[in-house]
Amino acid sequence: MPAEALVLVDASAVIFPVYFAAGDRHRDDAGAAAGARVGWLDRLLRYRAALPPGARLGVAFDEALGTGFRHALDPAYKAHRPLADPALQAELQQCRAMTRALGIPESASRRFEADDLLAVAAARGRPRPLVLVSGDKDLLQLLKPGDLRWRPDRAGPESYDAVRAALGFAPEAMAHYLALVGDSSDGIAGVPGVGTVTATRLLQRFPSLAALYGALDQEGEAALAGLPRSARLAAKLLAGRAQAEHALTLTRLDGPVRRAFDPARVAPPPLSAERVEEALRLGGLLRYRSRFLAPIPERP
Repeated sequence: MPAEALVLVDASAVIFPVYFAAGDRHRDDAGAAAGARVGWLDRLLRYRAALPPGARLGVAFDEALGTGFRHALDPAYKAHRPLADPALQAELQQCRAMTRALGIPESASRRFEADDLLAVAAARGRPRPLVLVSGDKDLLQLLKPGDLRWRPDRAGPESYDAVRAALGFAPEAMAHYLALVGDSSDGIAGVPGVGTVTATRLLQRFPSLAALYGALDQEGEAALAGLPRSARLAAKLLAGRAQAEHALTLTRLDGPVRRAFDPARVAPPPLSAERVEEALRLGGLLRYRSRFLAPIPERP
């Protein structure tokens, strides 16, 4: 990990998998299911311990579930997704409290999604290299050369070049890719008849929708010369232009986020037994002292 890295964690991408995988294996001090809290604290302490001395760490949580600005732009946006059950919602609030107890900057909003908060934190933190802790494809648009992506289910991060090779196009273009192919998980419709292979080929040639449609406006189907069935493809793209441009307003992460969330400015405090003890207390997890406090040195 780069010495001056800014490590940004998408909390939902970490918490949801451990919540559903844990089942009833973990119980809190009152006997309630605690899989999300135990898994979150375990991962968060792991990320904190991996930080070089000059690095920074920040976490964003999702609270814009049905209330965000994208829902106002398009009622179909994530409309099919069920809300988290009350037990999980309560655990998420405890996860936020535990994060604060460790002195780690965190943020959430009812208007902006965690992705938006991470995007503004990444922009404010440049030129620090970014380490993005998430498996969310939408967030790949934040990556630049020299950055790393660390999927929560992997032992360590992967390079920007590895991500680019796997995608077949620059990660920065992910919002434009999703605007072309659509994203059924978010209820976003793309351009009819444009699939993943075609969108990848287009973004290998054009870095953005603006560049693609600008070329079509100037050159017509000749702009797509060399691509399979270029005349039919040009017709599909032009017919679906308004749909693609609308989709881009939903997939891009460059909105005006008014949030005092700038973890690059704050050095994380030393990881002490006292802080971990307070996090356990707020999470109702004092029964897990031996698990989490054993690796933490006492303050001299």
